Amino acid sequence: GALERADSLWDRRADGHVEAKAQPEPIGSAVEAYREALRAAPDDLEAHWKLQRALWFAGHYATPDRAAERRLYEEAIAIGEDSLRVLASRVGGREAFEALSPDALREQVAARDRSDAAHFYFWHAVNLGAWARRAGLLQAVRAGVAGRMHEATLRSIALDPDVEQGGAIRLLSRLHAEIPKVPLLSGWVDHERALPLAERVAAEYPNHPGNPFLLGLTLFERAPGRRQQAVELLER
Repeated sequence: GALERADSLWDRRADGHVEAKAQPEPIGSAVEAYREALRAAPDDLEAHWKLQRALWFAGHYATPDRAAERRLYEEAIAIGEDSLRVLASRVGGREAFEALSPDALREQVAARDRSDAAHFYFWHAVNLGAWARRAGLLQAVRAGVAGRMHEATLRSIALDPDVEQGGAIRLLSRLHAEIPKVPLLSGWVDHERALPLAERVAAEYPNHPGNPFLLGLTLFERAPGRRQQAVELLER
């Protein structure tokens, strides 16, 4: 099917890469194939999140032009808004859906959909964050993006914390570490939560290279007395 074809192209996304930069053609083919898969099945959550993931990869690793990179993230965010429509239609409509806490959402989403929904929320938050880095963190806070990222990470964790070996937990740690606390806009930010989250994800998912790196980085920033441990983790 269309999704299987797109997955096979995704598997080749790094063909011809030079160091940490991918060539635009392989990932471009995967993006177009995922767009086709989504057009063929507009309510398929798996197609939704896989296209969002591919757009992020294309922007982050294969697009040297900043304006073009930002457009890819904006396309992914727009698709994310449609993913919310699909999810809401499965749990009683948009109003009821938006009122659900993360834990209540988990109970409402059918077990077969939980992993796809968790992947969607994770990649939606990643694309919002990538857009925010291009737009500037303060602008992102003012535009409400930080709050949307925070809500998406909490929902992803509640649905399935295993996505990308603790990906949403990593992201939540960085949100608490990096986002400025602005009254009425990002009052949920708690800088003291960054390190416990980084320790949690490194303990629960030690095989993902991003997790010890995140712990080292957060120790370096937040725990001056553990500087040696931080350096060792970052060097590793």
